[in-house]
Amino acid sequence: MERSLKDLISRLPIPGLKESANRHIIADALSHILSIPIKPSQIIFKDEIVTVSVPPIVKSMLKIKQMQIIENLQKEGIQVNSVR
Repeated sequence: MERSLKDLISRLPIPGLKESANRHIIADALSHILSIPIKPSQIIFKDEIVTVSVPPIVKSMLKIKQMQIIENLQKEGIQVNSVR
């Protein structure tokens, strides 16, 4: 049985796909909770820590609603310990 290179490559996981999906889910959750549009490109998710690149006033809102954000993301299946 001969396999083509295309078949072998199609079975390999795509690097960064899960991270990208997580950033999109986090951005949607933050946008909904804060009522401010947050882009996935503004989010870094590493070692269960979400870091968001936003102005200081939005950072204050993140701190105030941090527990709600963490609970919401855990319902989505994303384990988060801190939002910065």
